[in-house]
Parts: sequence; C-alpha cells; structure tokens
Amino acid sequence: MRAYRTELAPTRAQTRLIRQYCGVARFAYNWYLDCAQAYYRETGAFLTGYSFSKVVNNSARPDWFTAAPSKAVKHAIMCAEQAFRRFFAHKGGFPQYKRKGMNHDSYYVIGSIHVQRHRIRLPKLGWVRLKEKGYIPCKGIPKSATVSIVNGRCYVSVLYDSEDAAPGPATGEPLGMDVGLKELAVLSDGTTFENINKTARVRRLEKRKRRIERSIARRRAANRTRKDSSWRNYHKAINEKRRIEQRLVNIRTEHMRQVCNAIARRQPSSLTVEDLNVKGMMKNRHLAPSLHKQSLGTFFTLVRDTCRKYGIALRQVSRWYPSSQLCHDCGYRNHEIKDLRIRQWTCPGCGTWHERDINAALNLRDATECQLIE
Repeated sequence: MRAYRTELAPTRAQTRLIRQYCGVARFAYNWYLDCAQAYYRETGAFLTGYSFSKVVNNSARPDWFTAAPSKAVKHAIMCAEQAFRRFFAHKGGFPQYKRKGMNHDSYYVIGSIHVQRHRIRLPKLGWVRLKEKGYIPCKGIPKSATVSIVNGRCYVSVLYDSEDAAPGPATGEPLGMDVGLKELAVLSDGTTFENINKTARVRRLEKRKRRIERSIARRRAANRTRKDSSWRNYHKAINEKRRIEQRLVNIRTEHMRQVCNAIARRQPSSLTVEDLNVKGMMKNRHLAPSLHKQSLGTFFTLVRDTCRKYGIALRQVSRWYPSSQLCHDCGYRNHEIKDLRIRQWTCPGCGTWHERDINAALNLRDATECQLIE
C-alpha cells in the first residue's frame, strides 16, 4: 500500500462542496459519539459503528446530509467507533468532539476515482485540477482517497495497492549523524545542513505571525462586548495566522526532506544516530521554543522512512552515549564538555582540536554498542 498526497486547485463551487462534505463527516462523527454514550448509559452495551450506520441509512435524513458521499459518512462513524474502542481498551483518552473551524478537516471516498496527469476525478466533485502535475501515478486503480482542508488549503491523498520490491543493501561508506539546534544535522564526512529557522525567509514569516497575534489579541479585547457581526476582522486575522503557520510547516518539512534525500544520494551502508530524549528536553523552558521549531521528532521519522526505502541500515545508540565528550582520535573523555555553548575544544590527552558536532558524528559512526532500527 502506498499513498500519494498533493494539493488541489478546486474551483469556488468545488471548494464549497468539499467544505460541505467535511461538515457532514464531522456531524456523523459527533452524532455517533452522542448516541454511543446514550446507548451505553441505558443498556450498558457497546454500540457498534455498523449497527449505527444501518439505523442512519434507514432513517429520514435532510438533503444536506444525503448530498455527501455515503462512504464518507460510514468512514467517519467507523473512525468514531475505533476511538471508543481504544478508550475502553485503555489505549487512549475519551474521544473528543470535532468542531467547526478546526485547522484540519477531511472526508473519505472510494469508488470511481480516476487520475490524469493534471487532474483527478472524485465522486460527487467531478474533475478537480492538481497543483502538482504528474506526481500521482496515472497507471493502476486507486483504492481510496481522502480529501482534506488544512488551514484553508485543499489536499487529496490517494491510496494505491502496490507492493514495491525490497531495496538492495546500500554499499557506501557508513555515516554518523549528529543533530542539534545550531545546525539541523552534521554528518561524519563533514557535511553540515543548516537550521532553516535561522534563515531570513523564516524569520520574516515569524515576525509577521507575531504581528498578527498581537492584532488578534487587540481585536478580541475590543469586540468582547459587541455583536457577532463585529468579529469578522477577528476571524480574518485568525485565518491569516493559520495560513502563515501552514507555510512555516511546509518550509520546515521540505527542508528536512531535502536533508534526507541528500543522505540517500550518498548510499551509506549504515547511518548511526543518537536516541535523543526530545520529550524530556521540551521541559526546559529555554530550549523548548527552539526544539519545537526544529521538529526533531518529525525529522527522525523521515530519516527512518528514507533508510527503509533505500536499504540503509539505521543504527541508534543510547541517549547516554557521550558522543560529544569523547575524543575520536584517542578515546579520552572530557567531562567538562557539558555546556552547549562550547563548540570547539582541545583534547587534554592527545592535543587534537575538535569541532564539537563533527567529532560527535564521527563517534556515532564508529560506535559499537547500538540498536538496529527496522
């Protein structure tokens, strides 16, 4: 199974239909939650999604509800049932209701889905143009599609039933990779990938975002005692803030994908990384904002997927491994290297001068006690 996700370029009428279908799926999700709780209080039994869907199909429904694809409604009900089952199995919290105006909204369709180079045909929407041409394969039959709205922009994710051949093992030189806040990643061969959050492009967007946040706060205080019609500019500012946030997410994710592609082009036989305690590091209020922007958890996920795709052995050392304190030449451990502000140091044992990140990457490359990540 493989999914292809890209952005849509719908017309205004198609955008209204997409929002309507997302609203129907959201309504069906919340409707099941209400009925499942009431059914459990009265009978003490669990209401299955299939039983609820059968009752809904045999009952009178308004026109706006039946206008949406039937599979979108059923899929929303089954997702709500799955959330309830996870709650009863103590694998998650109590299911939360979906509300209008969220950053992300979606619905699911199957059936007559056809793909061409520049457009895609979806049930009850017709042909919708694609912003990225040629990305979704035209050959093969799509199994399903998920249409979503993220911060005002429409996307489609198409699922294909394809089995890719297992990649052969990479035969290049092994690499070690040290990640951090000053630079996103430093490889043992000396390659450095910059922190995209320090570029002028990202700084301008963050400055613009802060300005809009101050405007939102002022408008909220000014409109607190006014009628609903006075909140129009407030909601416009909220939407503008979400668009900027989505743009920042896209810039950071694309940069991380470029780093993964650069690693894949080297075809290393193995890539060794460190098991960072990101959750614990986020408790430090001085590092938390920078760590949140760096998105190290997402970066490690992309690195793992890239290694699996290209046959690169991904090794992970313990979070207690002193990669920054060990001298790569003589093995001397310098316990004074604890402060992140120390970027270079000279080994007291052999006198070798070290650049902190490159030395750590070299130690990771040559580490013997590590775990192989599948």
